[in-house]
Amino acid sequence: MPKTERKSDHGDEALYALRHSTAHVMAGAVLELFPEAKFGFGPPVADGFYYDFDLPRPLTDEDLPRIEERMRATIARDLPFEHREMSAPDAIGFFTQRRQDYKVEQIEKLGGKDREDDTAGARNGKISIYQHGDFVDLCRGPHVKRTSEIGPFKLLSVAGAYWRGNERNPQLQRIYGTVWPTQKQLDEYLEKLKEIERRDHRALGRDLELFRIDEELGSGLVLWLPNLAIVREELETWWRQVHRARGYTLVYTPHIAHEKIYQRSGHIEKYGENMYGPLLLDEGTQRFWIKPMNCPGHIKVYQSKIHSYRELPLRIGELGTVYRYERGGTLHGMLRVRGFTQDDSHIFCSWAQAQSEIGKVFDLAMEFLRTFGYREPRIYLSTRPERRLGSDEMWDKAEKALADALGVREVPFQIDEGGGVFYAPKIDIKVMDAIGREWQGPTIQIDLNLPERFDVTFVNEKGERERAVMIHRVLFGSLERFVGGLIEHFAGNFPLWLNWEQAAIIPVRETARPYAEELAGKLRAAGFRVTLDDQPGDLRTRIKEAQRRKASYMLVVGDKEAVAGTVSVRRRGAGQGEEERGVKLDDLLARLVAERDTKALPADFQLRVTSAADALSS
Repeated sequence: MPKTERKSDHGDEALYALRHSTAHVMAGAVLELFPEAKFGFGPPVADGFYYDFDLPRPLTDEDLPRIEERMRATIARDLPFEHREMSAPDAIGFFTQRRQDYKVEQIEKLGGKDREDDTAGARNGKISIYQHGDFVDLCRGPHVKRTSEIGPFKLLSVAGAYWRGNERNPQLQRIYGTVWPTQKQLDEYLEKLKEIERRDHRALGRDLELFRIDEELGSGLVLWLPNLAIVREELETWWRQVHRARGYTLVYTPHIAHEKIYQRSGHIEKYGENMYGPLLLDEGTQRFWIKPMNCPGHIKVYQSKIHSYRELPLRIGELGTVYRYERGGTLHGMLRVRGFTQDDSHIFCSWAQAQSEIGKVFDLAMEFLRTFGYREPRIYLSTRPERRLGSDEMWDKAEKALADALGVREVPFQIDEGGGVFYAPKIDIKVMDAIGREWQGPTIQIDLNLPERFDVTFVNEKGERERAVMIHRVLFGSLERFVGGLIEHFAGNFPLWLNWEQAAIIPVRETARPYAEELAGKLRAAGFRVTLDDQPGDLRTRIKEAQRRKASYMLVVGDKEAVAGTVSVRRRGAGQGEEERGVKLDDLLARLVAERDTKALPADFQLRVTSAADALSS
């Protein structure tokens, strides 16, 4: 068996404490500059921290250096972080006197129960509080011992954020910052932020004409423009080929469904506030909802006939578009949207087949990730949460099937205690992209809820009805989020098989145009997407423009090439003087076909991964 570890609540506890402490110092500095300010939550987050404030005026970029100056003064005072506990009534009185309305509301919600969020809570009916200097906040810790232990930091930006993430609540101002143990780590992180900004899929989406979100159409709804539509078409075609080859039956399910199916599935009860509807049809006598998930439809496909054990496993897949209401403040380009297409698949099988099926899905997931150059997969087995459906016996069987599938493959994984969803334990796969950021990848779940609610069965060897196991899995997840991530992962430099412009043919002068057209015809006949760039302008300008468009190859032809039947080849990203001259057309075609059909990563991509990994090794 591979080694398993428990997943920490906060990862690196020392770094968590450092960021948590710096957040408190920042909040104290803001209150020194704005004594009438009210503050909300202020947790550490990945790579940094933030705090939310209700301030008398909007902050500007010029305010951040002033806040940093106050923070450095606090750090230099070497103040201790002091912990104490209060009763809920005393804490309410304390923060009421300080006119911290959000803290009073928070205490009332805590009500002596377990933690409300990562930075505040109650222990045994007591409210936990930390203080440094004059600043006091609800807090569970941990912190460094004294402010002088805080390392190099930087305040990064200001953004709007609704109190408790609810757009019906007041909008606060959120200050983001980062802190690291050493200056070298801070400098490397700031360089990484510059690279992230350069790769931002929203900016690249605009510059490369990939997608658009039009407010008149609706927030969180993506228009795939022609260039990115090609990427999606290639991904979907490959997805279908891969799944048919592995025995999946591909289906389509409706975009709306009657209310009764979502009542039976539990979606209206558990998820109704995130659903769109009801739609009143047939003169208001029928209530329909827009589907938020594909699962109920796949169950109905399975139940369209009675299945024998001999027919199992039955693998059903769909590229199904769903709609979910996400809060306005959480929407983010293609990465967080309200309408998206999931590559949902559900496998119906027996318990005896479950481990093998999970293993096959896991192998397929790893193949997907390798295809796109994602690296360093981190595997988590997310186990039963406190609030859950199903018996302990069923959870035991489901968790064991997932763990055994990983164990057979000797895959190291961590236990994410309580990280499963209320109806299923799951395998979570997280991966690193080209610049060292972690992304949520494929997930594999054993659903313990829907088979019971819908009485999903098969006829076993004894001729009796037996409850089927339902494995739920996604590989892409949301196509919108996956492709938005790919834009940033590749910095817009898509592999040849996905690229909307695989070759730009550039004739040096008008006399070479017939040969350029011949070359374009041969490439198109082989299935390549080609542009013939015979626009006015000097050669250098046209090559530069093709580079800007992210064409995979620039093929330059002149009179000499026309006579010799050759072409000058320049890869995307190559500098002046790095082109290959005198390449035979047949050799070029064979090379491009091999690169496309093997789905090879771009030549410069591996170098980028290596350099990013080295730079961020800390």
